[in-house]
Amino acid sequence: MQINNSMPQQIKKFNIFFKYLLVGVINTLVGYGIIFSLMFVGISPEISNIIGYAIGIMVSYTLNKIYTFQSKAHPKKEFPKFVLSLLTSYGLNFLTLILCIHIFKINPYISQIISGAVYTLSGFVFLRYFAFRQINIRGSSGGN
Repeated sequence: MQINNSMPQQIKKFNIFFKYLLVGVINTLVGYGIIFSLMFVGISPEISNIIGYAIGIMVSYTLNKIYTFQSKAHPKKEFPKFVLSLLTSYGLNFLTLILCIHIFKINPYISQIISGAVYTLSGFVFLRYFAFRQINIRGSSGGN
């Protein structure tokens, strides 16, 4: 039965997404802790965001490589794809932040959370289907 054969694959895909979310929680605590701390001491929301996400990219790569995607690929090959994926996600994040704060006049703290959601969702898609695509899970492409 095709349903029974596909269930283990669906569970594995969900597990990868769950691990990504768990890493995201850790990374979010680190990132927002930095962002909000910097904003609290008077640094602009934009600069705080840049610093928080720069540190977050380093934390995210390490945790996602080891835990989420269990990648064995050499960082020389993988890290540029990872950075490109997250820079693209960051671009979407920053655009959302600017729109929220300056166009829609949303509170800067709420704007950080909204733009963070954009970053998280787009980041998973880019990492799963681009940066860590080569990862095999029992004979299937990580991009499946």
